[in-house]
Amino acid sequence: MNPAENRDTRIAVRGAFAGAALFVALIVAFSAAGPGPLPTTSLLLIGVFGVASHVVLFPVVAQLPAPSWARAAGYAWIAIDVMLNIAAVNGGDIKLISALRLGGHIPAGLWMAAAALEAAGATRYVGTLLGALLIVHAFASPWIPMWIIFIPFVMIPLWLALVGGRCFAAPVRT
Repeated sequence: MNPAENRDTRIAVRGAFAGAALFVALIVAFSAAGPGPLPTTSLLLIGVFGVASHVVLFPVVAQLPAPSWARAAGYAWIAIDVMLNIAAVNGGDIKLISALRLGGHIPAGLWMAAAALEAAGATRYVGTLLGALLIVHAFASPWIPMWIIFIPFVMIPLWLALVGGRCFAAPVRT
């Protein structure tokens, strides 16, 4: 491995763990905010955690073994969710933003499932299930309880921690 690849891998590991931590912070901030209109401080905090939790994943998408089309989907998801978090902070229509966010979960699910299939063990199983749940939830959202989104939402930091701890530390399964 050349020094640049080693550096890029270290950055991706940090990105995976930072993403996991930031998604946990986002879950806590979102849960603490409660129902109804969000106060400006809560909206800004959720927006910052939302943007940061996605932006730190750019090096993860770049380094995690996956087909190129899946990487493109990972980058699309990051861009979509960053834009929608900023739209929410700037007073965008929350119903529209939520519907568009569900559309962004399709490329997220594709990237996660495709990357997971390149991994082994728990990373493979958690990532494949996570990807599938994000896609199913995107289509089934009108007919299922709102709390169901918390299942894949909580799985994201778990999968990212597995990616950071296992995928970049061990050789990829062939």
